[in-house]
Order: sequence, then structure tokens, then C-alpha cells
Amino acid sequence: MPFASLFRARADGEAPWRQMVRTLVAVALCWIIGETTGLDETIWALITALIVTQSSIDQTFSTARDQIVGTLVGAVVGTLAITARLLFGLYWPIFCIALLPLAYIAAVRPSLRFAGVTLMIVYLLPSRGSNPYWPLTERLTAIFLGVIVSLAVSFVVLHASARRRGFLTAGRMFREMDELLQAALRREEMWSELEARNDHCARNLLVINECVAEAYRENWGLLEKRHPILTVLPALMRRMLSDTMLVARAINAGKDRGGFSGVAGLHTGLSHAYRSLARRCEIHAAGKAHEKPYRPGREDVLSALPTLGQDALPEMHFVIALLRQDLRRATDVLMSTPESRAKDLREMIG
Repeated sequence: MPFASLFRARADGEAPWRQMVRTLVAVALCWIIGETTGLDETIWALITALIVTQSSIDQTFSTARDQIVGTLVGAVVGTLAITARLLFGLYWPIFCIALLPLAYIAAVRPSLRFAGVTLMIVYLLPSRGSNPYWPLTERLTAIFLGVIVSLAVSFVVLHASARRRGFLTAGRMFREMDELLQAALRREEMWSELEARNDHCARNLLVINECVAEAYRENWGLLEKRHPILTVLPALMRRMLSDTMLVARAINAGKDRGGFSGVAGLHTGLSHAYRSLARRCEIHAAGKAHEKPYRPGREDVLSALPTLGQDALPEMHFVIALLRQDLRRATDVLMSTPESRAKDLREMIG
């Protein structure tokens, strides 16, 4: 694999080098803060920064939550274990007894896996000084420092806009659905190949859902007010993919039963609609949706939607009617302005 490929953007638009820089910045900041404040256990801040700093704010929040909760649970158990060791003079038996419930908790709730790690950090590692509880305080301080720095870096350093990535992924998904439908209409591929295309589109749908979750973090829960169209995008794309696959399935099932000539004229109008919606998503991604109207516009797209001939099969009429209905909804959502109508559009989709 060429070295340059390591720095290419992934399918969701996030380049690996961004995550590399964020991680290095988080580690460096933890070291600088630890050295400046005279923190003796700075190494735990560096390790925590490596663990918590993720490629998205949502993932960083999730990992940070797991780290904090697990650390608190482990710290409580560790404190009890240190106290029991001082009272009874036993080392390994106390540790094993303390580790058993934490191992069970981690098996039941993997998000609490850091509890056992914290127990080992505060109990097994040697301490300096006469106060057996002081290392616990130092190490917990370092861990929380790593969490705070990681969260700050995820928000500030080279953070790619989730809104932009979401709309770009939706645009790419529209183009892929267009290609899927073209392949079905032209009878170029077997059904298994069409299903593989559908699976790829479904993975893009997962990316869009992740982008919306990320955007909620970026906008502190005010996404409906700031970018309302993005909030309805997952439902819209899910419905469009379902309709597209239904049409492809109907075409595949009907081509051997006659009546296929009735759908031959669908390609141009549907492809025009898909490509127009893809372009509109790219305009939203660029933040230019409120500029002068883009052509082709909503009415241009709707007027180009095809109608079936009389010789088409009844089930084909049904699935095309579903697709036309949702294409209208898609144009209402993506091509209507201003975005203050998003509440009404959400009701149309939901």
C-alpha cells in the first residue's frame, strides 16, 4: 500500500491525518500542562489522551463518558481495597477480591471496562511517600486532565464539519442510487450485484446518521434551529433507498414476465431527479443553499418525473408511484427555502 494512501480522506470525508494531528496535540497539551503544574503522574494524562481522543466529537464524548464513569467506579473500589490492605495486611487476596466484581461489571457493561484498569493503576503501581492514598489522588487528577484536554481538542483542532460531511455523503448516495437504478433498468447486472450496490448505499446511510449525531454535539443540541434540514436527512435518505431498491426489485422480477418495455422510458427523468438532488445536497454542504435559486429547480425536477406506459405491470405502477411521492418530498426538503419550513418538512417525512 503506498504511503500516500494513508493520508487520503476516508469515505465519510474525514482524513486520517486530522486524527493523527488531534491525538498528538492532545498528548502534547497534557504533557505541557502536567509539567507546568508539577503533576507527578503526568503519564496517565498522556495515556488517557491517546485513548479518549477520537475522530469525532460524538465518539470522543462517548469514550470520555466511559472513561470518567469507569474511573470513578475503579477509584471507589481501589480506595476500599487500599483501606482493606492497611487493615488486614494482605496484598494479593485483597486485589483479587476487588477485581472480581469489576471484571463481572465489565462483562455485563463493556463501557465500564476502565474500572478494572483504574483499580490496577491505583492499587498495583508503587507509590511514593508515606500517604498510601496520595498516588490515587495524583493519578485520578491526571486521568481527568487527559479527558478534559481530549474533549477540548476534539472541538477545536482540525474538526471537520459534520453538517458538511452529512450532506456530501447524501449527495454521493443519491448518485449511487442513480447508478443502481440505471443498472436495473438497463438489465446490465445480476440481482446479487444490485444487492451489493444497495449494501454500499446502506453503509453511506450509517455515515449520515453518525454525522447527524455528531452535528448535535457540535451545535449543543440546537441542531433543529441551526440546521433543521440536516435533522430530517437520515429519514429522507432511508426512504429514498428503500424506494429505489423496491423499483429495482420490481424491474428484476418483471423483466421475464413481459411488460418491461413499459419502464424503458423511466431512466432519463429519474436520473435527472437523482442527479439534481445530489447537486442540491452539495450546495447545502457548501453553505450556499440560500443564495440565488439553483437550476434545475424544484418544479423542473418534478416536471421531468416520468410516467409509466399502459403496458407496465401493476406492481411497477405501485412502486413507481411510491418513488415519485418520495422524490417530491425530497425536493420539498432539499430545494425549498427558507429552512424555517423544516418543521413542516419533518412532519412530511416522519
